Amino acid sequence: MKIERIFDSHGDKLFHYLTVKLGSPLEAEDVLQEVFYRLFKYRMRLRLTTNLTAYVFRMARNEAVNFIKKKRKNSKIQHSAKDLSQLFKENTEGPDQELLNQASEALAEIPENQREVIVLKYFEGLSFKEIARVCGVSMGTITSRYRYGMQKLRFILEDKNGKST
Repeated sequence: MKIERIFDSHGDKLFHYLTVKLGSPLEAEDVLQEVFYRLFKYRMRLRLTTNLTAYVFRMARNEAVNFIKKKRKNSKIQHSAKDLSQLFKENTEGPDQELLNQASEALAEIPENQREVIVLKYFEGLSFKEIARVCGVSMGTITSRYRYGMQKLRFILEDKNGKST
C-alpha cells in the first residue's frame, strides 16, 4: 500500500489521536511526521500487516510515548485537566456543543489510560481488538479500562449536573 493512501485514509484520525494524547497540535504534527517517516522507511513491513489501522495507530502511540519520554527528560511540564479539556473542546464538534463541552471536561479528568481507550473507541472508531493491539495489552484490559473510564465519566457528569448515582 502506498504511503499517500495511508495518509489519506488515516492521517486525520492519527492527528486527532496524537493531539489528544500529547495535548498539543504542534507536537502532534511533529510526531505524525515521524510516524509517516517510519512508515516510509519500513514500508516493506506493511506487506506483513494484517490490520493496517491497528498497525499505524500502534506506531503513532509508540512514537508519542517516545516523544513524551524525551520531553520529560528535558522539561517537567504536564498538561492540566483544564488544558486537556480546552483541547477536547477545540477538536470536537457536534449538535449539542454544551453537552460536548461537559463531556470534554469530564474526559480530561479521568486517568490517561482510560481516556486513551475511550478516545480511540469513540473518536477514532477503532474496535476493542484494534485498541488492544495499539496499546499492547490484552483485550480484557482494554474492556476494563473502557468500562471503568465510562463509569468515571458518568459519575463526573452526573455530579456536575447535580444528580446522584
